[in-house]
Amino acid sequence: MKFIFKCHIIDKDLPGRSYGQTALADIDNDGRLEFIMGRSGGDIYWYKFHSSERWSCHLLGENSPSDVGACAIDVDGDGNMDYVTGGAWYRNSQNPDKPFERIVFDPDLNAVHDVVSGDIDGDGKLEIITMSDKNNLRWYKILNDPTEHWIKTDIGPAVHAGASIGDIDGDSSLDVVRTDVWFQNVNGDGSRWLQHDIGPNTPPPSDFQPYFAFDATYSFVCDMNNDGKNDIVFTDAEIPGGKIWWMENIDGSGKSWKRHEIPNGDPIRRGAYHSLYVGDLDGDGDFDIFTCEMEAVGGERPPRWYIWENLDGNGEEWQEHVILDANLGGHAAVVGDITGNGLPDIIAKPWVAQRDNALAGQMFLVFLENLSSP
Repeated sequence: MKFIFKCHIIDKDLPGRSYGQTALADIDNDGRLEFIMGRSGGDIYWYKFHSSERWSCHLLGENSPSDVGACAIDVDGDGNMDYVTGGAWYRNSQNPDKPFERIVFDPDLNAVHDVVSGDIDGDGKLEIITMSDKNNLRWYKILNDPTEHWIKTDIGPAVHAGASIGDIDGDSSLDVVRTDVWFQNVNGDGSRWLQHDIGPNTPPPSDFQPYFAFDATYSFVCDMNNDGKNDIVFTDAEIPGGKIWWMENIDGSGKSWKRHEIPNGDPIRRGAYHSLYVGDLDGDGDFDIFTCEMEAVGGERPPRWYIWENLDGNGEEWQEHVILDANLGGHAAVVGDITGNGLPDIIAKPWVAQRDNALAGQMFLVFLENLSSP
C-alpha cells in the first residue's frame, strides 16, 4: 500500500513547553473526534476539527497534576466524555466556552506518565490504572459518587513509562504490562497481583543516561501472529537509537517469551520513539505499527514519522514507510479518523521543540491528514 499523508500545522502559538496528556475523544457529542492535550502541571486544551486547515482551540481545564499521562472516559456516567489526568478528573461542561470542572480523586497522585482505563475488577465498568515516578503502579476504583476520593489498589513498583493492559494468560481478566514485566490479575478482580518477567528493553547508550532513560517504553497488548494468544508490542520511548519489537507469548501463559525485532530501514541512529499506535493502518485486517521520533531526544538526523506495514499478517515480515520527513518531531502522538473519511489520521506535538526544527524552534501542533488509497 502507498501511505499518503498531508501535513497541516494547526497551532504554532503554544505557550511554554512540556505538553503531553494526549487523547482523541468525542467531547461535544457531534460524532467526530476532538483532540485533547495538556501541559505538565498546567493548562489542558481541546481542539475541534472544522476542516483540515481550520481548527478551534478551547480551554478544557487548568492545573493538571499529570506529566504525560491522561485518558478520556465518561467518569460520571452522564453520556459525556470526561478527562482523567494524574490525581484529578475534569467533568465535561458541555459548553465549548466553559472549562471543565476540576475534581480531585487523589491529592497525592502527581508526575504521572501513564494513565490507562480498563475493567480491572470485571464488574463491567472502567477503572483507571496509573504509573508515576513519584509513587508506583496502581489502579483506582471509581466510586458511585465520583466526586469522592477513589479507592486505590497497589499493583507493583513503577518504572518511568510503559504501562498497558490486556489478557496475557488467557483467563479473560485484564492483566497489566510494565515495560519489562507483567502483573497477573490473579483473582480476576484486581485484588492480588503476581509479577512475571517479559524480557529486557534496550539499555540506554553510554552517551545518554538520565534517570528517565531507563526502562521507559510504550507498550500495547494484541495478538500479533493470530495464534489466539496475546503478545506485546514495544518501543523504546526515551533513548536515542531505540528499538521497536514485539514479544511473542509462546504458550499463552505469559511465562515464556520470544523477541521479534522490527528492523529500521537504515542503520542511522534515530531519536526516541515516544509514541506508539498498533492497529490496521492499511485496511487489510492485521496489525501495523506507527511511531515517530522526538525532537527532545534526537537522533543523527532530523526526526521522521514512520509506519511499519505488516506484510505477512503475522508480524514476521515488515516494510518501513516514512510518512513525514519535515524536521518536525512528535511526542505522544494519537491516531484516529478525525476527518470522517474512514481513514486513520495522526496528530501530535513535541515535548520540547528544538531550535533548529522547521518552525525555528516554535512549539506546534501537527495534523497528518490521511489521503491514502489501496
